[in-house]
Amino acid sequence: MSRFAFAALLAASVLAAIPAAHAQDTTPADMTTFNQACAGAGTFLLGDVPEGTDPATILTPLCACLDSGFKDSPQKDVDILAADLRGDGTEEAHAAHGSYQTVEDKARDVLNACYASPEVMALMAPPENPAPADPAVPADPAAPADPAAPADPAATPAQ
Repeated sequence: MSRFAFAALLAASVLAAIPAAHAQDTTPADMTTFNQACAGAGTFLLGDVPEGTDPATILTPLCACLDSGFKDSPQKDVDILAADLRGDGTEEAHAAHGSYQTVEDKARDVLNACYASPEVMALMAPPENPAPADPAVPADPAAPADPAAPADPAATPAQ
C-alpha cells in the first residue's frame, strides 16, 4: 500500500471516529438525581417566599425549567450541579471537575432565565393586597382608632 493510500485511510478512520465521539457528548443527561436535589433545595433556590406560599408550588415549575436548561449538558456537569443543590458541592469537587467556572456561569444564566419565566414569576410575586393576619387589627397600624373620636370627622361640632 502506498504512503498516500495509507494516509488517506488513516485520515478517513480518524474523521469517522469524530462524529461518534461527538454523539456521546450530546446524549441527554440523566436528570433523575438533579431533579430530586432540585425538589429539596427550596431554601437554596428560593430563600424566603411570600407568607402562606408553599415552596413546592414554586419549585415545580422552577425545577422543570432548570431540567430543560441542563438536560443537554454533559452528565458530569449535571452531577456537580446536583451536588451543589444538595449542599454537597465542595471546592475540591469543583476543582476536580475541570471546568466548573463554565458550569457555574451556565447555571447562573439558566437560573436567571427560569426565575424570569412567567410561570415562576407569577408564583413568586407577593399578593397584590394581602389580607391582614388578624381581621381585628386595623390594616393601617400607624393610625389607631380613637374610641372617643366621632366616626365622621365632618360631624364634629365647630367650637
